Amino acid sequence: MQKKELITEQGYFTFVKEFKNLLEKEKPYWVKEKEIAAQLGDRSENAEYISAKEQIRNIDKRLRFLDKIIKTAQVINTYEIPHIKVNFGSIVELLDINSDEVKSFIIVGTYETKPSENKISNKSPLGKTLLGKEQGAEFEFRINDNIFEYEVLSIKKYIFKKAE
Repeated sequence: MQKKELITEQGYFTFVKEFKNLLEKEKPYWVKEKEIAAQLGDRSENAEYISAKEQIRNIDKRLRFLDKIIKTAQVINTYEIPHIKVNFGSIVELLDINSDEVKSFIIVGTYETKPSENKISNKSPLGKTLLGKEQGAEFEFRINDNIFEYEVLSIKKYIFKKAE
């Protein structure tokens, strides 16, 4: 049996909202556009028709992906778990011992990772290494031939922005 992917409650609601929008607004819009374009004649050279068909195909593909996440992910309420040690949903402040640079990372599920927002997967090499660490812990982390040394400065429960 395949292990379920963890997802934060906030991430789950974000995916549900996107699914609902695609199903109830975006797809019907493009189906209507396709019907209008189909009435313009020859479909093989009809750019509007081809474009609408492509949009519907992309929406359907995204809907299947979102449906899989929604049905199979294990939703975790990160507010109900302790953050004394690094845990799912923690924001961790690290000191890079070699560069004296402070970095923050938020531990989330694989589907929610966003490197631009420092959201890293609980299954990523750094995410896995961080889980269970306590404040003050020092550890080495290797990426290929590079060795990084970090100290855990702080661990807090990350306050996610509510999905609107």
